[in-house]
Amino acid sequence: MGESSSTILVVTAMPLSAAARADLSAMLGEQYAVVDIKEAPSTANILLTPVVSGQLLGSLRALFPTARILYTELHDDGRGISFSGPLSRIAAQGPDGYFVAHALDSLAPIVRSEAKLQLAGSARRTPPRIAGSPQPPTVHPSTEASSLEPGPDEAAVLWIDRAGCAVVPPGSWLDLDPIDELVTRVVGASDPRGDVLWAVVVAECAVRLMNHHQENVLVDVGELTAPILAELQIRVSSELINQLTWPS
Repeated sequence: MGESSSTILVVTAMPLSAAARADLSAMLGEQYAVVDIKEAPSTANILLTPVVSGQLLGSLRALFPTARILYTELHDDGRGISFSGPLSRIAAQGPDGYFVAHALDSLAPIVRSEAKLQLAGSARRTPPRIAGSPQPPTVHPSTEASSLEPGPDEAAVLWIDRAGCAVVPPGSWLDLDPIDELVTRVVGASDPRGDVLWAVVVAECAVRLMNHHQENVLVDVGELTAPILAELQIRVSSELINQLTWPS
């Protein structure tokens, strides 16, 4: 990467333009460098990612074991950037506030503050706040839920090791051979499935098929490297498309 050991390295998992990353780096200051996830070393300090499944979050922690990982919903009309998430969609409904309180002791001061605003006739909306410390989750990882994981009757993009899975859900397999040929022809890659262009094209095709057919799209991810699989899942997540690794 070329950065000194004193540089604070910020990694963007959402597909920002080089100009947007340069702007963010300039805003942060000389001590910071902002790079795309596919160029980032494992020693990154901060990772900015769209809201992803718990499973993908675990994969990102394995890729960047010492980084602080921040779910990021980013909107910048001037730069043509829009990465929505659950909080943005909730805020767009127009509540006066959004609070996560992990105990009644934390909720009481929030209510008192909001009552003062109401009695004063204020129409100001309160920024989202998280009060108190959450208790450790007791949900088993295999049953962990996410806003991007489908319900039983919802279509999804399913990531499957086809060779190692005897039973698969109903749906249509995405034909990867033409994508392999395209990437090989365009960039001359000896291993097209190890190139980020392959992940970009596969993710775009999966999203379009999902939106058009509204049925499961099955994608063979057997033998993919962790960075390529992460690139696939992040790009699908950024389109707010349901996805699931099968078997979960």
